[in-house]
Amino acid sequence: MTSVVQLLQRSSLAGAMLFCAAMPMAHAQEAEEQPAQAEQDKGFYVTAGVGAAWPQDVTGKSTVLDIDVKGQYSLGVGFAGEVGAGYDFGNVRTELTYLYNNASLDRLKVKALGQEITSSVSSGDVNTNSVMVSTYVDIPTKGRVSPYLGGGIGYTNVSWGSYSVSALGTNVKQSAGNQGVFGYQGKLGISYLASKKTDVFVEATYQGTAGFAVDGVSYDPLSSWGARLGARYRF
Repeated sequence: MTSVVQLLQRSSLAGAMLFCAAMPMAHAQEAEEQPAQAEQDKGFYVTAGVGAAWPQDVTGKSTVLDIDVKGQYSLGVGFAGEVGAGYDFGNVRTELTYLYNNASLDRLKVKALGQEITSSVSSGDVNTNSVMVSTYVDIPTKGRVSPYLGGGIGYTNVSWGSYSVSALGTNVKQSAGNQGVFGYQGKLGISYLASKKTDVFVEATYQGTAGFAVDGVSYDPLSSWGARLGARYRF
């Protein structure tokens, strides 16, 4: 009986020792597989992203010989890019960035005196150059993937390129011009912690401006949906 008790005591002691030895290994493996958000470096970082933008149709209005003319411009998909610097406070980030968007003028539908004419546009494009101050909230998780959302406001210079339109045997040209207006953006994205210093991300964007005027034509606000792929590097 005594030998059985001693055997049970030795078995219990051995099991306890194995459990104590396994606990640090389990914690180490868990920490390696699921890095905590707090382990990321706070501080300054640089960011860059490239992708595409899908602009919405925009309407322009003007008066020709006391006749009200309304044009609806169809814009084609174009390049979108953003580069800048920010500061990471932990779960909240702020950024100062430069954004460039480009779109082509594809088609123009003109309405005047109850008539409607649709024509393709030759050699026309629209560019926007923006400077934005933005704030983003990172939603903490136990893994390397972290969703985020946010937006920003700033200044946008809209550059409306010259173009020509042929309709009813007549070739009409529109001069180029630009104007600085209020701009804004919103984002929803996902970051992946590639290392303690580096994130890679994919994001959906919405960018817009206030209305603007070029060469006697008053345009409604520009807006576009977009998608970008990029990276952040912390110092």
